[in-house]
Formats: sequence, C-alpha cells, structure tokens
Amino acid sequence: MRRRQLVRNVGLAALFSPFLSLLHETPARAVGGPAKYLFLFVTNGTDSPVWTPTGSTEDRISWSEMNAPLAALQEDLVIVENLDSYGEATEHGSPAGLTGFGLDGRGFDSVDQFASDGLRAAGALTDFPFLHLGGVRTEDPRTFFRNGRGIAAIQSPVDAFNVIFAGAIPDDGTAADVLRRRRSTLDLVSGELAALSARLGAEEREKLELHAQSVQDLEDRLRRRVGDIGTPTGMCAPPAPVDALQPLLDAEVDLDLAVHALRCDLTRVVAVRFGHNQTTGIDIPEIGAPGDWHNDLVHGDDPRDRLVALERWLATRFVRAAEALKATPAPDGSGTLFDQTLMVWARDMGDAVLHRGDDMRFVFSGGAGGYLRKSPNGRYLDGRGEHHQRALMSCLSAMGLTDFTGFGVPTVGGDGRLPLSGLAI
Repeated sequence: MRRRQLVRNVGLAALFSPFLSLLHETPARAVGGPAKYLFLFVTNGTDSPVWTPTGSTEDRISWSEMNAPLAALQEDLVIVENLDSYGEATEHGSPAGLTGFGLDGRGFDSVDQFASDGLRAAGALTDFPFLHLGGVRTEDPRTFFRNGRGIAAIQSPVDAFNVIFAGAIPDDGTAADVLRRRRSTLDLVSGELAALSARLGAEEREKLELHAQSVQDLEDRLRRRVGDIGTPTGMCAPPAPVDALQPLLDAEVDLDLAVHALRCDLTRVVAVRFGHNQTTGIDIPEIGAPGDWHNDLVHGDDPRDRLVALERWLATRFVRAAEALKATPAPDGSGTLFDQTLMVWARDMGDAVLHRGDDMRFVFSGGAGGYLRKSPNGRYLDGRGEHHQRALMSCLSAMGLTDFTGFGVPTVGGDGRLPLSGLAI
C-alpha cells in the first residue's frame, strides 16, 4: 500500500475513534421506557421575541413567522420556552445547552452521551452507541461533550456514509474478498499506530492507545465475519451521498443518513448539528443574500429578515425529518420509526442577539412510544424560569432512564433535578 493510502486510512481510524471502541456484535435489544430512539436536531440560539409563538396556550400553539412551518406537525409537537440556564448558556457555543454546565472544566457529559451510556447499561447494544453528524469541519467542537471534552461531529456526508454503513457488505459473492481487504488495511494501520506511539509523550500516547483499541475492535469484528462468511451482512444503506460543500446543506443530507441509521438499528442516539456557533457561511437563495450566521444574520442585520428566513428553513428541515421517520417502518416491525422516536430541537443558548440564557427553548416531537402529552393544535408549555436541564432530563426519562446521577448541575434545588412536569403523559 502506498504511503498516501496508509495516511488516509490512519485518518479514517481517527474519524472512527469516538465509536469503534464501543462496537459489539450483540444485536440491539429493547429496554424499558416508552421511546426507543433519541433524535437530536441542534442549532444556534435565535432572536427570542421574534421566535416565540405569542398568544399560545397549553393546548394550542399560535405560530410565529419563524416557526410557522412546524404547524405541519402540530398534532405531535410540544414547544417549551422560558426555561433558565441560570447564567450558564449565555454565549454562542455554550456547552450548557446540552449539558446544563458552562465551559468551566468540569467533567460533564452532554445529554446524548448520558443517554447512550444509560441505554448500553440497560442492554441496548448497537453498532454505534451514538452518532454525531453535521457542524463545521474547520471549527472546534463546542456542542457534544464527554468527560468535559468536546466531541467532533462528522461534518462530511460522504465521510458519515462511509463510517455508518461501512460494515454493510453486499451479498454478491464478493463479501469474503471485501472483508479480507479491510482486515489487511487495518493490520497496516495498527502497525503504523504502534510505531507512532513509541515517539509520543504520555498524554498523547494515551489518546493514541484509544485509537489503536478502536482499530483492534473493528479488526476483531471483521475477523469474526470472515469466519462466518456463509452468511454475509445484507446491504442496509441509502444511496451514497455527495458533499454539498456548504455546512447547512451538508447537515440536511445528514438528516437522511440519520434516519437510515435508525432504520437499520445501527444506533439508538443520533444528533445532527446545523452549523457552528461562530463561523457558518450561508448561501441559500431562499434565506437571502449570502452571509455568516453569527456575524451577519444574528449580530449584523436589523431587521433580521435573513434570520427569520433561516429559522423557517430549519423548521422545514425538522418537519421533513419527521416525515421521513413517519414513512419508515421500525426495525422491529412495530409501527414506524416516528412512533418509537423522541425528536428534540435543542440549542446552545437562549437569546443569541442579547446573549441571554434565561429563555431556553425546546421543540419536542415524535411518537416517543406515547411519552409526550399532545393536543390536536399543538402544546405550548411556559417553563416559568425552571432550570433548562429539566428538559434534558425529560429526554432521558423518555428513553426509560430514571437515574440522573452524574448528569447536569447537581446543586439545583427543588424540582431542578426532575423531568419537566406537564410534558409527559
């Protein structure tokens, strides 16, 4: 293998590293709790007064110009607003949006990680404990966290496709050759990593060892498949995508990949991040003149017509993802993916214009196994200043998890360590 090919494969191993150390052959099993899948749709903060559906009641949403496209889901949708991060989620890219904590060095986890760990502990073992897609490849990870460290999402849809569906081998008589080639590549990668480890310091060596273990786990998995080549894995994948080379359009493609990953029961927790908190170039005609989400749409325009158009565009994509889930049978044959999935539109902060975190908002949808309390005209809940981590704990509760020890801010009093009241049946 040429050096350039080897380097590319080493890079692919690094790309896999958040997932492969947790790979198992054990088929996924259902666990207790109404919802089976958690689907996170994550964006930046917004212009709160403009987004808010003023005049809404608990059993009827009066849509604003920004979120009107969500009306297509109103029978299966709950908006929660006026939740308070208590000074934590007041900056663009604040980890507090999904963790409850600000960026202060504590070993916190975002809700996707805590949910993934809880599901695995309960016996729901899948190829990927979690999938993070989207974002902006040139920017630092500031949304998903594990032990206080940012986890990078896979921004390129092509890379995401190769990671998620690489294990799907077509039953066309070539499976054995395909698997043996992959094992040969992994052998070379493992050797390269071992040589590199000898030249690194202790901290860097520890990180590299995690990568090496990931590669070894995948090699062991492929070895077992070659040993049982009489029953190769059938193809379970969408058509291969093409990178749009624009972050928001790539994230739109990632939504389709996320739905297919759930359809194949390759994961139970998936998150798609639209853009980045600081640099996200937008050149989409229906949104308006090209500009940067943070510098132009949020802090430059007055009035913020392009931000209104962007929020409508995002709401439409949320609806399309829901419609795709509705059109997809669940892997276990019980209803559709939508029936079994909790969809959550979450944000990194509250009011992005004023840098305030006392007005955090969430959009909940999906069948969620019957977890959500619904109304034909949509439901609107006023959080009345409750801690926003209660909405995150509702996500965990919907997935059947009841022990929140280690998640969020532990010192919150009252009901601050409980799921939101009024959201669930």
